[in-house]
Amino acid sequence: MVHDLVTQIEAKLGWGKGADWSNRDFEKLSEQIFTDTKKRLSVTTLKRIWGRAERVANPSSGTLDILSEYLGYKNWREFVNTSTVPVPTEMTPKSSRNLIVPLGIGALVVIGAILAFNWPKKTKKPSQTAESIAKQDFAFRSRAVSQEIPNSVVFEYDASAASDDAKIEIQQSWDSNKRITVAKEDSIATCIYYYPGFFESKLVVDGTIVKENDVFIETNGWLGTINRNSGPIYLADEVINTGDAISITADRVAQYDLDPRTTEVTASMYLVKDFGELYTDDFQLSMQVRNTFEEGLTGCQWAKLYILYDGGAIGFPLAKKGCASNFDVMAFGEYLDGKKTDLSAFGVDFEDFVSLKCMAKEGTFEIRIDGKTAYTMQLPETVEKIRGFSIHFEGAGILRNVELGSTLGLVYSSTSANAKS
Repeated sequence: MVHDLVTQIEAKLGWGKGADWSNRDFEKLSEQIFTDTKKRLSVTTLKRIWGRAERVANPSSGTLDILSEYLGYKNWREFVNTSTVPVPTEMTPKSSRNLIVPLGIGALVVIGAILAFNWPKKTKKPSQTAESIAKQDFAFRSRAVSQEIPNSVVFEYDASAASDDAKIEIQQSWDSNKRITVAKEDSIATCIYYYPGFFESKLVVDGTIVKENDVFIETNGWLGTINRNSGPIYLADEVINTGDAISITADRVAQYDLDPRTTEVTASMYLVKDFGELYTDDFQLSMQVRNTFEEGLTGCQWAKLYILYDGGAIGFPLAKKGCASNFDVMAFGEYLDGKKTDLSAFGVDFEDFVSLKCMAKEGTFEIRIDGKTAYTMQLPETVEKIRGFSIHFEGAGILRNVELGSTLGLVYSSTSANAKS
């Protein structure tokens, strides 16, 4: 039955057989599962299920429940019950056990044959399956129309090789919920991006991803946003960057009639650009951070940092230690949940600035908070380009002494006019 589960997920994704997937594919699957279920499975766990790492004889029920939920089932038991058919009473117990799956497949074949002979005939070509789609027959590319945010992106596509009744979609990023349906006979579609970042857009035909294209939405220096339910408020570099610090103050938030004590308000700062030859196997990001709003709605006085790289992100919180149960950490496909892991090392006191340093060097990634190691892991073999970072505060916050670089030197410093910018 686990094999059936794997097969159905492969069919849903349309990426071909898992035996041919890259580490990046498993990272994307981990993110998609989290998006759809709000539950995380690590890349290592997924690889074990697919037999790409040391396979476990009996995957945990929790893992099977999450994979089943990703397919739309309530849990693993519902998947098993739905994927089998009743066994005739005259069969022996041994025979019935051996024929459960073949009978299920046989029943589907018979039903399919009945429908094929009795359903009204169509002159259109049949819908394509993942196996029948020739991905090389499709074209897909994108371009941003400006250097501003929000920014519209023009997608040029050729889906003429699709069957007549195929569903053609463009997906804006890794999030499969962000898809727009387009016409097969058209060649242009546009989407708007409200936040900076590095996104993998996709051309999707009948649920199968046939082409991917990178969308890179940069910032012009620092960008600040005050996020509310109705959409972001944009603050330019010269508004938040004083030279000594980068900040969004409580007074600035109040200018827009927002009160973080009674409403969920997030103040965000982005620096997303081409930093040159800076990669995930050799980089260092350091800064001093402080959340300056003590009376936020959650009471946790939190901040969250994300380091963006091609196709993924490293993300972790800083907040009051008493809120550690709500913490989570993600890095290179690994995910830690504060409900199941002691993440109290990410608890801080924002009465003063907190020193933060993230380092990738010699095969190891490490996060240090006020000079103490809070998290460490082995780096994956796949190396990706660093695209920028963002930090998000409950209510208001401030940064200073921000530096980004590698063993070859700095590529950005908030305190040095001579750094590359």
